Amino acid sequence: MKSLVENAKIILPILALVCVQSVNLCAGTLSASATFTDTQVSPGVFQYDLTLNDTGTTNVGTFWFAWIPGDGFMTVAPTAVQSPSGWTGTITNGGDSIQWVDSGALGQGSSQSGFEFDSTLTPSQLEGPSAIPGDPVATSFVYIGAPFGDPGLQLVATPAQASAPEPATILLTALGIGVAGFGRRLSSRQRSDQ
Repeated sequence: MKSLVENAKIILPILALVCVQSVNLCAGTLSASATFTDTQVSPGVFQYDLTLNDTGTTNVGTFWFAWIPGDGFMTVAPTAVQSPSGWTGTITNGGDSIQWVDSGALGQGSSQSGFEFDSTLTPSQLEGPSAIPGDPVATSFVYIGAPFGDPGLQLVATPAQASAPEPATILLTALGIGVAGFGRRLSSRQRSDQ
């Protein structure tokens, strides 16, 4: 009996650690990032295309752009809101933000583009400060499922990085400029000789 009690003293703490660890492994982490590209579609009007990246270990079911709980940041109501397949977009907060909710949820490690809208806000205004100090207009919120279904996560949509040209492209461009300059110089000499 004494041996059984001694073994239980050793085994129970180990079993407790295993249980706690398995609970932590089951608890997923909500993590996401977002980027946007802009295209001027007419004078003073820009079309924005957002890409949402699920970088955590859970799904993302709600993407609420230009919003944190209690505040929307867009000073001009967006127009022409478009949603990727399976998502539904709604202008909220009297035109201050856009909420997209997915019927299937964006899976972990996945990206989704096609969150689009038009606005007279310029890209620099979208990146600029909102009425809340420290929060850019593009500050957004995501939830694992439905809005307010979990604590959510705040993030900031940033401009997508433009791809850098390959060295061969830079070389060909420089060569073309050099040939054009040489041709102009040659043409000037021929005119002065005549």
